[in-house]
Amino acid sequence: MGEKLFSSKDSLKMFILESLNDLACLFKNLDHPTRLEILARLIPDEMEFGDLQKAMDIPKTSLANHLIQLTESGLVEKLDRGVYRISFDGEDIMNSSAKSFLDMKVREQERLETLRLRYESIISKYTYTIGEQKMENTDKYRIVKLPPLRVVSFHEMGIFFGDPETKAFSKLESWAKPKGMFSEPDKHKLFGFNNPNPKHDKEKLNFIVNEENPYGYEFWITIDDDFEVERDVTVKEVPGGLFVVTSCTGVDALGETWKDLYSWIKDSKKYKFGKHQCLEHNTDPTITDASKFPFDVYFPITE
Repeated sequence: MGEKLFSSKDSLKMFILESLNDLACLFKNLDHPTRLEILARLIPDEMEFGDLQKAMDIPKTSLANHLIQLTESGLVEKLDRGVYRISFDGEDIMNSSAKSFLDMKVREQERLETLRLRYESIISKYTYTIGEQKMENTDKYRIVKLPPLRVVSFHEMGIFFGDPETKAFSKLESWAKPKGMFSEPDKHKLFGFNNPNPKHDKEKLNFIVNEENPYGYEFWITIDDDFEVERDVTVKEVPGGLFVVTSCTGVDALGETWKDLYSWIKDSKKYKFGKHQCLEHNTDPTITDASKFPFDVYFPITE
């Protein structure tokens, strides 16, 4: 229907200019992942409020507020007490939006492939030499710019290696796992870091950890702006920054990985050591074997 409605670009332009407020209101109603999820879950059948809340695992008040906005905009219909279904308009918009989104992604991939072929010879020149190894920046080492993060923090102190990590993770797991956050590692990213670092013995070239010199470990798990947390939970707003990132598997591999990244920055002609927080990103917190933990290790850098 939409493809046949406008006979020319000029008619499309005029329609948009004459409907700016109404279109902005429509986009505002769709401008939230929770509301999009509600619409998607109501395709093709209606659902009761309790079933919808259980499926989405969000607070009742949050779900109720989103449903009110969707029903008032005509995208969702309330059939009976606590029973909802997507309207014809809502389903039509979701179908059109999904098609447009997929078309955009296809065109994006086509553009990227064209660029790759055109500049393949140029990209291959951007390499770094570390010792006798030659690594491409797009292969083992990645330059990542993290945006500002909203996180829930869990911190513990200890006098034995592994002790504060275990205690802090236990608290994190008890809080986050029942909420289903571990099953969405891309949405709720899990970062960890020493806080503070163990005391370093420069003469013996090792770390000193005892009752007089404890160290700590802190975990962060990322949350959205509208994620509701309990009052006794520590929420932090942390700045992002530029990082060089590489991957490793297992807790025992972290030490050598940090040394590897340190050497990479030291030998780099473009990047310098940054002052923001070093991070260990466990990309799959459902794995329980410490020797198989998949890590992305973030070393802060500046240009």
